[in-house]
Amino acid sequence: MTTFLSVAENSKLVFTHFSCQSKGKLDFVEGKYKITEVILETVVTIRDAQDREHALRVLQKSEAACLISNSIQSKVTMFPAILVEQFNNALIF
Repeated sequence: MTTFLSVAENSKLVFTHFSCQSKGKLDFVEGKYKITEVILETVVTIRDAQDREHALRVLQKSEAACLISNSIQSKVTMFPAILVEQFNNALIF
């Protein structure tokens, strides 16, 4: 998350919410249990649909620069989602 926040700030991405759920795949390899894959399910919520590609690029840059992902031997796979925040346009009289 800290890598995403840093890249988002440097890229001037305006977002309202970020979450990242992770799952690990545990396999028995050569007589030992090892985590062989980490799956990241990231969600970024933006206000403007025009920022969708920008948000996706920020997520991709974050994945490439992540210190933890680059430090482990397991495969890391990210499944990004970009949501656009919806506002209620009710009129008040």
